[in-house]
Amino acid sequence: MSQTASYLDTQSIFNLIGQHADLAIIFQTVSEWLEARIPDSMVSIMLYSETKQTLNLISGSQHFSNRYIETVSDLKIGPHVGACGAAAFHRKLVICENLATDQNWEAFHSLIQEENLNACWSTPIINAQGTLYGTFATYYRSPKCPTSTHIKLISHAASLIALSMDLHAERQQRLALNDKYRSFFTYHPDAIFEHNPEGIIIDVNLASEEITKFNLEQTRGSHFSKFICADFQSVAQTAFEQALQGHSQHLEIQAQNALGKCYWLDLTYLPIQQAQQVVGVFGIAHDITERHETEEMLRLLKRSVDANPNGIVLTKATADQAIEYVNPAFESLTGYKKEEITGKNCRFLQGPETDPEAVYKIHNALQEQQEIQVTLKNYRKDGSWFWNQLILGPVFDDKNFCTHFIGIQQDITQQRANSEYIARQQTHDSLTGLINHHTFEKILDVAFHLQHDNPRSLIVMYVDLDGFQPLNQSLGHIIGDQLLIAVANRLRQVIQEEDIISHFSADEFGILLNKCHDLKQVAVIAEQILKSLSAPFELDGHKIHMSASIGIADDDPQIEKSTQLLHHAIHAMNEAKKEGGNAWHWYAFNSIGTPKIDYVLMRHELMVAMQEKQFRLVYQPVIDARSGQLKSVEALIRWQHPQRGFISPVEFIPFAEKTGQIVVIGQWVLQQACQDIVAWNKKNGANLSVAVNLSPLQFKRTGFLHDLQETLSDTQLQPDLLKIEVTETMLIAGADRSLEILKAVRDLGIKVSVDDFGTGYSSLSYLRTLPVDEIKLDRSFIEHLPQNEKDGAIVAAIIVMAHQLGLHVVAEGIENHDQAQFLKKYECDDFQGYYFAKPAALRELKLNYK
Repeated sequence: MSQTASYLDTQSIFNLIGQHADLAIIFQTVSEWLEARIPDSMVSIMLYSETKQTLNLISGSQHFSNRYIETVSDLKIGPHVGACGAAAFHRKLVICENLATDQNWEAFHSLIQEENLNACWSTPIINAQGTLYGTFATYYRSPKCPTSTHIKLISHAASLIALSMDLHAERQQRLALNDKYRSFFTYHPDAIFEHNPEGIIIDVNLASEEITKFNLEQTRGSHFSKFICADFQSVAQTAFEQALQGHSQHLEIQAQNALGKCYWLDLTYLPIQQAQQVVGVFGIAHDITERHETEEMLRLLKRSVDANPNGIVLTKATADQAIEYVNPAFESLTGYKKEEITGKNCRFLQGPETDPEAVYKIHNALQEQQEIQVTLKNYRKDGSWFWNQLILGPVFDDKNFCTHFIGIQQDITQQRANSEYIARQQTHDSLTGLINHHTFEKILDVAFHLQHDNPRSLIVMYVDLDGFQPLNQSLGHIIGDQLLIAVANRLRQVIQEEDIISHFSADEFGILLNKCHDLKQVAVIAEQILKSLSAPFELDGHKIHMSASIGIADDDPQIEKSTQLLHHAIHAMNEAKKEGGNAWHWYAFNSIGTPKIDYVLMRHELMVAMQEKQFRLVYQPVIDARSGQLKSVEALIRWQHPQRGFISPVEFIPFAEKTGQIVVIGQWVLQQACQDIVAWNKKNGANLSVAVNLSPLQFKRTGFLHDLQETLSDTQLQPDLLKIEVTETMLIAGADRSLEILKAVRDLGIKVSVDDFGTGYSSLSYLRTLPVDEIKLDRSFIEHLPQNEKDGAIVAAIIVMAHQLGLHVVAEGIENHDQAQFLKKYECDDFQGYYFAKPAALRELKLNYK
């Protein structure tokens, strides 16, 4: 083969290029190929940096010394920078036949002498697009002039280098693109499925395992329909076929994971195109179950809010609190349509009798971004008013920023009227309008317990009309009732407003004078009453002459209970009767032979009783009214004296309260009851709760809450199994402090019950503000059921109102079947009384009392 033809024998080099061999190997092979065809040539290859405009030797370094290699490192290209620098600069072949005389090498004379270099031919390595990759050069030890064949060989070698670098760059780009695609595919947070045209999954990424719960091996080779719920397979197949036609598709479907659980997917189908042909489909799936459930919940909430019977309004948390939404109930309640009030402030509901203090509380709650419940008078569009029970609260976003306020409005006009009516019926006599005897006794009890803080005397008068019964039978009950009303009015004229008058029974009245500084003034008032009542009454054409007997009692230190003071007044009234009536009599302790109590001995015996554990607890069951099942128990204390036998709590509890020993006794009852219930529940596998009565001293004693927490901790009783029973009297005395304590007790998880409910001064209207869970109807309401229609009406009304307030109702003192059936008819929740069981030891409890 001729030399001209042999230089084209480069098949092995093309093979290396086609096999993507390392560039260094290709460079070395091309160099050896050229050196074999140009005798005495030494080939070098330099790469060009476009950013730096420099050349660096990457092949042929074996021909040069380290100094030479270092000198030509980062060689700046230029018109006279050796052969290679000039070739790169001019982008054409540069032939230096004699380096010693060539001006391109003037700066390198000493270097080429050391290297013994005398000739250099260099050509730029440029691809078809004109990109300069570097230079290809041949060096010689002696001056040398190239032939045309030499130039063709050098040019061909440079082209081979350019080709290899083009293909290398192209391959690197493909690899980089493939790596990017693979990274995107593999690590995309959504599940990505690659399908062939038949819908078979041929590849899948890591996220699919998390979403579908199927591993990659289970997924690959399966048809996509395997993972889609039956109801959505048809729509998915249609979408897939559209993607095969080159149309991307987006849909929401339900899929089923490896655990058999259905979930929602946001699915996108994208066609895979190669050479203008769709060769498959990508499926990109995002789990939207949580979003779907949230949207469904929002739709449900919207329907719920729209259907809510209470008026609901949503306003912006801006200065004007502009309305954004109202529900249909709000429109119905106020008469305003949503379109009329959107963007306005709710102040248009206020009117001339709206309480400014309630408005101020609302304004303050908005400023402080706090929830508030307030009742205020609002006005409808037609001008009519209603009592609005408003619950207003802030709405915060996920960054705890208040964006809106929500108001829930309820028309409680009728409930308020019912509550006020029931409260008055419960506390007042319907005939005279005076308070009834139950309320009087409660007020007296409160005043009695507060008396130690008041320097004024506490006086009770008991007024009995002389000869009323014969007169009532003679003239008839209508005239008799008119007479009692007239007597009540005359008593009001004599007695100051701050004192209390009560109608006890047909012809008996009670009076409480709680602000008397001078006892002589009491006698004056008694004389005024007698004089007032002795004046004739003109009633329906009848002139009626009346007189009265008055008993008076004051709060002597020997009196332990408020009821004693009342009994003393009644006793004194009877003495006045014995004197012939139309007189008053003052109770004197020395006038009767009542046995004296040895207070020193009693105090000592109570201390001994505690030390020697003479007290014990009995428990009275509380029964579920519907099922007859045992619901809870009430703990009651008993004193078994070693000499005197059983001593009634009625005797020693009031004394213990007077001496302060009730605190220690009450704490023992609480501790023992908790221990007993824990043991009983453990033995019987039950969750029976227990109620414990509190005395006023124990309830308001500093440290009470701490003692309560320690008791629960020591006994390990669950807080929700303990119920604290307090009386209305206790709550009235220092209402603010009582409210604070009750809130703290309920915060511990303990339930609160109001005992003897219905006879106290507070009544149901006051109960609305108390944080309690339960009321216990006083036995005085139960004892005459169902015969007494008035008691029945009050009881039924109290149960209804209590349930509307979210309170549990217990009836105590149930003695017979008729009482239980009546209360069950009116949906009383729980029963307690001798009809079911007397107080007894825990071991005697039954689980069913049907």
